[in-house]
Amino acid sequence: MLLLRLINRIRALRRHVDKFRILVLLLGVLVFGSIAFYYFERGSIEELNMGDALYWVLVTITTVGYGDIRPTTLGGRIIFVLVALGGIGTIAYVFEQFIAFSTKNQIKVLFGSGAVKMKRHTIIVGWNAKAEEAIKELRHADEEFLVVGSELDHAALNAEEIHHISGDPTKSETLNRCNIKEAKTLMLSLEDDSETIMVALAARKQNPNINIIATCETQEHVEMMRGAGIDHIISYAEISGRLLAHAVTEPVVVAFIVDATTSVEGFDLKQIKVEAKMKLSDMSLREDERVIALYQNGRFILDFAADAMLEEGEYLVIIAATS
Repeated sequence: MLLLRLINRIRALRRHVDKFRILVLLLGVLVFGSIAFYYFERGSIEELNMGDALYWVLVTITTVGYGDIRPTTLGGRIIFVLVALGGIGTIAYVFEQFIAFSTKNQIKVLFGSGAVKMKRHTIIVGWNAKAEEAIKELRHADEEFLVVGSELDHAALNAEEIHHISGDPTKSETLNRCNIKEAKTLMLSLEDDSETIMVALAARKQNPNINIIATCETQEHVEMMRGAGIDHIISYAEISGRLLAHAVTEPVVVAFIVDATTSVEGFDLKQIKVEAKMKLSDMSLREDERVIALYQNGRFILDFAADAMLEEGEYLVIIAATS
């Protein structure tokens, strides 16, 4: 295994050396050709300068050949032959490598085998109905995000123009390609709670400060998820059970809750963090925004005055019409 890694590194180093040699050769052709052409033709071409000589070399090696500057001396014609033979082949190889590099990068993007340079983004682990709904909300909020997973539908993700990384999200290599260290949030929408816990542990090791949000399929696993460092746990069994019960006796309340959980249509619930000590009446809100609760000391306050004093770090819960 160690020998194989060493061989791969030697091959990669050799490829870099070959590319460096080609660039040095191209630079050499430009410098040598310009100086030599200027040396031989300065007496026969009126007002010739080094800029003109460099221009002639570039026109020659790119096979444009305008003909506005042509060698008239024997030395200049010999330089033309040398520049044509050495430069045209070199620049053709450079263009070939550039096209190959661009194509390779595009293929990596299409199949999720590359890496991203996003910052302050959300990493969504898993591609399912839950993830699709979450993406709608993130897009509406102009949040930057990507999807990662071992079994992704590349065609569907590419059709939706969604950045994605293909790989095992429990592996450091995959998380690094997602730029986990610069990510803001990790969203786990998996069907298997054990996999959710494993990914959370791997992510927390890579980025101790990342905010981890996860769904929980089994109520008994909630405490295990908290122990794995998951900050916000959404228990489907608990939430769906409550909504089902309310739908029997208070269907309008259920309709309100469902509408409030989407920012795409209807109305939206959102939070505003208090950045400095001030009165509630001094908060800058839009005309369609209404404060329905204050979040202070870990609890919600529904009975508050218009001039209530707010402390730094507290939150307002706002209801507003979606735009």
